[in-house]
Amino acid sequence: MPGLDGYATAELIRRRDRSRHIPIIFVSAVDKDDKHVARAYALGVFDYVFKPVDPIMLRSKVAVLVEFYKKNTEIMRKAELERFLQEENLRIRHEKLEAERRLRESEARQTVILRSLPIALYSAGIDGRFKGPRFLSESISQAVGFAPDAFVDNLDLWSERIHPDDRIRVLEEVGDMATTGTLSTEYRWLCADGSQRVFLDRAVLVRGENGEPREIFGSCLDVTDRRQVEQQLFQAQKMEAVGQLTGGIAHDFNNMLTVVIGNLDSLARSLKGAGRNFDRAQMALTGALSCAELTRRMLAFARRQPLQPKAVHIGQMSLNVAKLLNHTLGEKVTIEVKMAEDLWRVLVDPAQVESSLINLAVNARDAMAEGGVLSIEARNVSFGGAAVPGGDAPYGDFVMLSVTDTGSGMSAEVLEHALEPFFTTKKVGHGTGLGLSMVYGFVKQSGGHVRIDSALGRGTSVRLFLPRTDALLEPELVLDDEELATLSGHERTILLVEDDAGVRAVTAALLKEHQFTVIEADNGVRALEIIDREAAIDLLFTDIVMPGGMNGFELGRLARERRPHLPVLYATGYTASFGVSEQGADVLTKPYREADLLAKLRTLLPLKVMSEETSL
Repeated sequence: MPGLDGYATAELIRRRDRSRHIPIIFVSAVDKDDKHVARAYALGVFDYVFKPVDPIMLRSKVAVLVEFYKKNTEIMRKAELERFLQEENLRIRHEKLEAERRLRESEARQTVILRSLPIALYSAGIDGRFKGPRFLSESISQAVGFAPDAFVDNLDLWSERIHPDDRIRVLEEVGDMATTGTLSTEYRWLCADGSQRVFLDRAVLVRGENGEPREIFGSCLDVTDRRQVEQQLFQAQKMEAVGQLTGGIAHDFNNMLTVVIGNLDSLARSLKGAGRNFDRAQMALTGALSCAELTRRMLAFARRQPLQPKAVHIGQMSLNVAKLLNHTLGEKVTIEVKMAEDLWRVLVDPAQVESSLINLAVNARDAMAEGGVLSIEARNVSFGGAAVPGGDAPYGDFVMLSVTDTGSGMSAEVLEHALEPFFTTKKVGHGTGLGLSMVYGFVKQSGGHVRIDSALGRGTSVRLFLPRTDALLEPELVLDDEELATLSGHERTILLVEDDAGVRAVTAALLKEHQFTVIEADNGVRALEIIDREAAIDLLFTDIVMPGGMNGFELGRLARERRPHLPVLYATGYTASFGVSEQGADVLTKPYREADLLAKLRTLLPLKVMSEETSL
């Protein structure tokens, strides 16, 4: 062909992707030698036809090529389809493997969750007969002390160990499901070790094709811990309410006792040596002091008692108390004292610590009627926020002071009420029921925690966790009776502020007996007016809880703003919400006696000592 011959055309066709596989037939009337034929075949020509062309032969050649093309196209289509199917199969297999992997992960997560959940799944007949759990989580299995296989081997094991007091009720409720269709109940279950767990049982009734009751499916959820927390919260709220009531009663009672004891003290002094009348006054005074001790214990439980906290060493204090207990507890009780080395100091009222130890020791002695061992131990403990068993959740450093006996112990029911005021298992006349409650109130008021471990036949251990302090030990000032008896308030003026007229009159009379000049006020506002008006005031003696919107601590603060060096002595029957911001203040606890008041005045004032000339 002119311009572009067949060889060049065939070469262009073979270069293009779209046409490189198209069959080519050369037709020539000139180039018939072997060289031209070889060149054509080298270019990928399918056949070489010489003119003149035989139509039948050409048609046959083209038909063969068309058939070849069709076959080749079908083969390519099948190859493409096979490749697609292989890729699709690989994709499906990959998705299947991925789905299986996710399913295994999901099953593993579900298994972990089910193992951690306190749950058991069961089935039961409509006659109320449990057939044993079909599934038992590991947490429940460990809690109840039975392996899952135990419920398969004994289908009645679950129902047999429902608490006897709950079993009949539960089985009746299960039987009623034929009409109710659902069940939601709680009951106690006896574990292998004899302890009890509380289960919340929820179930539904499954009916047959005709609507007849067929089977019950349910789950048992262990709610023991939740119920214990709820019970602890309820107990705390109850004790707080009782404490508020007790504190209010004790406060009013202390004011009355201050009047009674003050007058009986004065009466006993005037009747000294008067025979029977003196004895009667002394008996009345002893009874009043016993009432004061009772109110003190009530206030201790209510966490309203006025405390005088200071840094003390529990170890030395415990050793001193143990020496006294040797004579108190009797020969049948052996006392063992274990004090760790390098005990931390604690910030507590020393008198209350000693009283608590004595109370606990006496309780322990009463629990060991045939004798036994009383152990007093003190050691340092630290908590990083973990809960102390028994409901308290301390954080920080404490000194643990424990009193343990080998006595009869307490049942779970008794232990539940052990800290409540006026609860006692002793005979009438042998205990007030305020010993443990007083210890509990004192420790909680001091920022500490209490734990009691006890079981019948295994004794009791009471542990007090008292907060550590970095404060230094203070030397104790002790005044003898002779020194107190010679104190004189000559030329000294005391401003007495007390809203209760009876208490004010008794206290004023006592101070005047010791030659003090007394200025009286019944509230804080009038006291400030006196301070602004009077020049000679040597000491302010004020009640803490007073009407009129100003308490004793506020009065003391305002008085010191006017007179920075004015000594202040506070009196109170209970602390209420005060005291926390006034730690270190000098507080006299109602009802107070003459010696108590004089001892406080001796430490606050450089009082004059009566000389022979003064007495004349």
